[in-house]
Amino acid sequence: MRVLISGYYGYHNVGDEAILKSIITALREEKPEVEIVVLSNDIEYTKKTYNVEAINRWSIVDIFKNLKKSNGLISGGGSLLQDVTSKRAVKYYIGIMALCKLAKKPYFIYAQGIGPINDNLNKKITKKYLNNSNYITLRDNESKDFVKSIGVTKEIEIVPDPVMGYSIENFESDICKNYGDNFISISVRDWDSAKVDFLENIKDTCDKLVDNGYNVVFVPMHGKYDYETSKKIVDSMRNTCEILPYDCSIEEKIFCIKKSKLMIGMRLHALIFSATVNTPMIGISYDPKIDSFLSLVNQPLIGSVDDNWSSNDLLNMSLDILKNHDKHKKDLINYSNKLKENAKLTAKKAIKVLG
Repeated sequence: MRVLISGYYGYHNVGDEAILKSIITALREEKPEVEIVVLSNDIEYTKKTYNVEAINRWSIVDIFKNLKKSNGLISGGGSLLQDVTSKRAVKYYIGIMALCKLAKKPYFIYAQGIGPINDNLNKKITKKYLNNSNYITLRDNESKDFVKSIGVTKEIEIVPDPVMGYSIENFESDICKNYGDNFISISVRDWDSAKVDFLENIKDTCDKLVDNGYNVVFVPMHGKYDYETSKKIVDSMRNTCEILPYDCSIEEKIFCIKKSKLMIGMRLHALIFSATVNTPMIGISYDPKIDSFLSLVNQPLIGSVDDNWSSNDLLNMSLDILKNHDKHKKDLINYSNKLKENAKLTAKKAIKVLG
């Protein structure tokens, strides 16, 4: 059996790379002999990291040739079909589905979070190609409600994000050895359209957390991009904070979050990593997918990047969780365990549909 996987891969975004690794691992556990070809922006990195075949995600000829030789396409996971961060994203990923249809092969929508989609043409082509798909699995009810609202009538199954099946149970590292036993991990990203200076609020909160005796460690999820945003905050602080090297492995970043007492996160997969290792979290939202996931694991949201929450609001929420840490951790375990158990079942469905 041979499958192609299409997603935001080869851009060194830790969240998306963790999705890819989780999907590959789950497929191989279900069917060890499966041949996997990944559409990547960094072919050599993808080949070396995951021991798979990889082709240029922009080469229509190579993609079509490989589709003809395959059993079908897995589209996902992640937030591929949305036009907030890029108006071209929907057209690209639907274009891959169209090539698959042209090659007369089935395609499987794998644990995607869909929307927002604002452009009318993007809505129309999303409706058409989701209705023509062979199976749809989405990671939250908000995505399901959205695709139903644009006219998708095909049956939809809600499944956990693939990364909920990611385990570092046997992984050990000294990456956090200098941070002590009492530190808080932070994941931030830039968001130019924010109406308030949320980065200033995060900076003030971090200073106050250090004043309260906690170390603060920034975990860049999207390589150099998040590192620069983290450095911007750290350089403006009156106290000293750490930034985890941006080129750490996925396992090292999850391990750092595991060792922390609390994750304050903007990036979705920083929050998902927290859930996989049962580290309590507070979300800062720039996208409905953040709100959806926090609701799923019953974890608090301070607000969006456009809301008027203060550094004191975030500090007080953080200190409350830290004060009642064992209770919050126990509550998180209750919500996350079922997601962990079910995360790998999507691969079983994909193998059945494409095989």
